[in-house]
Amino acid sequence: MRLAPRLLPTLIGAAALLFCAKIVDVWFAIGAPVASAQAQPAAETPKPSHVAAAEPAPAPPPAGKRAGRDPMSFSPQEIEILQSLAQRRDDLDKRAAEIDRHEALLQATEQRIDEKIARLQQMEGKINDAFKKEDQKDEAKIKSLVKIYETMKPKEAARIFEQLDQPVLLDVLEQMKEMKTAPILAAMDPAKAKAVTLALAARQPSPEVKQ
Repeated sequence: MRLAPRLLPTLIGAAALLFCAKIVDVWFAIGAPVASAQAQPAAETPKPSHVAAAEPAPAPPPAGKRAGRDPMSFSPQEIEILQSLAQRRDDLDKRAAEIDRHEALLQATEQRIDEKIARLQQMEGKINDAFKKEDQKDEAKIKSLVKIYETMKPKEAARIFEQLDQPVLLDVLEQMKEMKTAPILAAMDPAKAKAVTLALAARQPSPEVKQ
């Protein structure tokens, strides 16, 4: 009967120890995750995907080009101005094309005119050559006539001279010697001889008067 009071304090102490052990176990069970979470470094905290891999910034538009504008955002006044500018540009393009056509036409016309001028110059050269040849032939004929008339008697030569055209007669008389023409003119009709003499004087340049 004396042992019961001694066992009771011992049982109470053992129960208290067990209760403390349970409390310690519960504390470790609750405090360990918290401590491990606090012990992890801040660098290991996961970051959002949009921060870890940032998207590259859009490239700026090329120099001299502006970002396109939504056509639906233009006001009626702006649309009217743009239409007017487009029409003006079309008119300028048409006018430039017309000017180019006129320029090409003028160049073609100028080329044709140059070709015609070249042909005319060529023809003129041929005509001049032909005239020179004819003049040479006429000169040879005149010289031949001069020799003939200089050997004829004055009266016979005068009768022929009165029938010749005045230009031919003047060409012959200009190349004849004066001593041969004087008798022939004396034998000619006085009116015809006077007319021929005046024509010869008009052909020959007047002598310079010496001061």
